Amino acid sequence: VKKIAKTSFLDDSFRKTLESSLRFGTPLLVQDVESYDPILNPVLNREVRRTGGRTLITLGDQDIDLSPTFTIFLSTRDPSVEFAPDICSRVTFVNFTVTHSSLQSQCLNAVLKAE
Repeated sequence: VKKIAKTSFLDDSFRKTLESSLRFGTPLLVQDVESYDPILNPVLNREVRRTGGRTLITLGDQDIDLSPTFTIFLSTRDPSVEFAPDICSRVTFVNFTVTHSSLQSQCLNAVLKAE
């Protein structure tokens, strides 16, 4: 079982953590993504190239070996965050916001299943 690496764009070691996760295939959770760091563009665009059996991705001025098991998760606690359309087209959004109406709907579904 792999541990998940956690970081944020505000973290001083963000780039180092990203590089390590890319290289070793550690799942990466980037928290508090209210703003977006363009250093992720090559990752989200899947700009990889194969050279001599190696899969490489360029991050800034550095080529990094890309593990096939690498996954990245971006999360925010701010429900009002708006992301640019170009980012939206490159990621899958999952909204875990709990609202009064969604909770009411879940309760109603549970009651109906029980009857």
